[in-house]
Amino acid sequence: MHESHNTDQIIEKTIVQIFENMYFMFPQRTAYSPNRFAFPMKCYLAQTQFINDKHAFRLIAAENLVSKMAMNFLGEKRPFEYTELIDIFREAANVIVGNFISASHMPVDVRFDIPEVTPLAIAAYEADHSYEVDQMYVIENNFFRIALFGRH
Repeated sequence: MHESHNTDQIIEKTIVQIFENMYFMFPQRTAYSPNRFAFPMKCYLAQTQFINDKHAFRLIAAENLVSKMAMNFLGEKRPFEYTELIDIFREAANVIVGNFISASHMPVDVRFDIPEVTPLAIAAYEADHSYEVDQMYVIENNFFRIALFGRH
């Protein structure tokens, strides 16, 4: 894996490009602030493990953000079923991680598992210092977090 600073920049660039091009949304990276978001919060968690590499990604998005992603991606303004939201967030994680791997010029044998997506209730934002990269964004006034970490 590239040095952390370069990896951090590649992840940020990937997030901005994917959200702008696929969802017509404009992410703003932000530092953690206890008053930035209202917790507890209903979210979706996507996790994927790299194959032939020790790293994994964890992506967390507010439920409301995933609904807006679905509306923008599918061009439909309606309430979405739980399974549709899971599929939308899984596809987002797929594209983000796939683009990150390409942009990082990782060896061709490095792939990743199909992202597993589950609902997640967050009681409060917790910093996790075991992550190599931990980024938080405000997207359409909603919470989004992406973290890269090594498997031990």
